[in-house]
Amino acid sequence: MQIRPGSIPPQWLRAAAVLMASATPAALALAWGETHPHMIAPSVIAAAHAVPVPTVRADDVLPKLARRPLEGAMDAVRAEVRRGAFPGAALALGRGSRAELVQGVGAARAGEDVDAERTVYDLASLTKVVATTTAAMLLYEDGRLELDAPVSRYLPEFSGGERDAVTMRHLLAHTAGFPAGAKPRGATVDKRLASLIGTPLKRSPGAKVEYSDVGFVVLFAVLERAAGEPVPALLERRVWEPLGMASTGYAPGAECERCAPTYRSADGKPVSGVVHDPIARALDGVAGNAGLFSTAADLSRYAAMLASGGELEGVRVLKPETIDAFAVRQVGTRALGWETPSANGTGPVGRSMSDRAFGHTGFTGTSLWVDPEHRTWAVLLTNRVYNTEAPNRIQKLRRTVHALVTEAAE
Repeated sequence: MQIRPGSIPPQWLRAAAVLMASATPAALALAWGETHPHMIAPSVIAAAHAVPVPTVRADDVLPKLARRPLEGAMDAVRAEVRRGAFPGAALALGRGSRAELVQGVGAARAGEDVDAERTVYDLASLTKVVATTTAAMLLYEDGRLELDAPVSRYLPEFSGGERDAVTMRHLLAHTAGFPAGAKPRGATVDKRLASLIGTPLKRSPGAKVEYSDVGFVVLFAVLERAAGEPVPALLERRVWEPLGMASTGYAPGAECERCAPTYRSADGKPVSGVVHDPIARALDGVAGNAGLFSTAADLSRYAAMLASGGELEGVRVLKPETIDAFAVRQVGTRALGWETPSANGTGPVGRSMSDRAFGHTGFTGTSLWVDPEHRTWAVLLTNRVYNTEAPNRIQKLRRTVHALVTEAAE
């Protein structure tokens, strides 16, 4: 028999609690409601009423994932490492608040194996959701960010012509009209940021989806104005530290000994801890489109929080309705910050996850997806761009992993 949360009568719960507290049969009778209070000693009555009714969390009755498909997903990642697609990888799979597989495979650095708890990866465009979109959700909840407000309300220098019609929703859904990328110009970080904010629109706002790094650089600048503080500081205080994500942050630097290398320098030496994305690198590694680094273990906690309605282990980060609102498709496969499954199955989740699924990918070979239908989630971190000559099969691997985690839930 499957017990649903909220289906157990309170008197049953109180009776069980009293029994566990080694109370007398008389106290149990009181809890059950079949004995008059005057028949029981006052001390026993007080003890019985002092025992709170236990709550049943959804995860208490959520079945565990089948082990064989999870191991199959790990085998698929391991096969890609053997094939030379990337030096190493870390995979985390789970359901609700439970991480049921968190494992590394292959090499992180010379003489060091990947450790899913310790090896830090360049997340690339996962930054757009784990950092930028999450900050937008927090400020939206706080009432400091309106989705349909013009960008110029928060960023007065972003104005003139059709730019006045660009809204926060446009930026989040990649429909602001920006080109996919642009070359930052200027001798300082501030001047390079200003040049990106001043990038001319390619088309009218709302006319078409064009996935744009520039748009998320502008969004990041807006969020900092709305927050009144740097986005990384906001996230550290309200997300990463409360969730115990101690290995998540921007710009770890070339001295990072736990970072997997993402590319090679001109002289052929491995480069670790320096963002791969050229726009983020021009902004000293702190940007809305890329620049965040993390581990599979840290991201498993972030994904578990999303799959648990914004709360993990008693820590509330987001409201369930906020997560739902940002995961709703706006146009095509684009939600607010998040991506959703493509109808033709060509996306990173194929046709395996439900229509309610949301997630994102990163150019370096990263991905994070959550399926509210089954409450499953998957995190895959690789440094596939390190082997520039290896065939790129990362999308096929992602579809395999997501199909297997869905199979594990069924």
